[in-house]
Amino acid sequence: MEDQEPKVFGVIVAGRPIQTDFVQVSKTEFVIEVADSCSANHVVVFLTGVAPFPADTGGTVYIRWPKIGIETNWHYLGYIANDKPSAIFRVAQV
Repeated sequence: MEDQEPKVFGVIVAGRPIQTDFVQVSKTEFVIEVADSCSANHVVVFLTGVAPFPADTGGTVYIRWPKIGIETNWHYLGYIANDKPSAIFRVAQV
């Protein structure tokens, strides 16, 4: 059986199952693709409890809608941290 990276982050789109299939794209960046994202109204991003952030750090949460020809349309939503391990974001109008 293959070694798998621990699932440190999770995301829930309202009305859908939990997703934990984040891909690490750099030392400090993780991304996940959400199918049919245009129908999402709210998302929850959370720490799974497998591993905490290093002391005095946290993670910022951004969303990017697919738009042809635009690579930098990231929108800041908020953050999660050890003392705030989950957050709900309204994304319908972002």
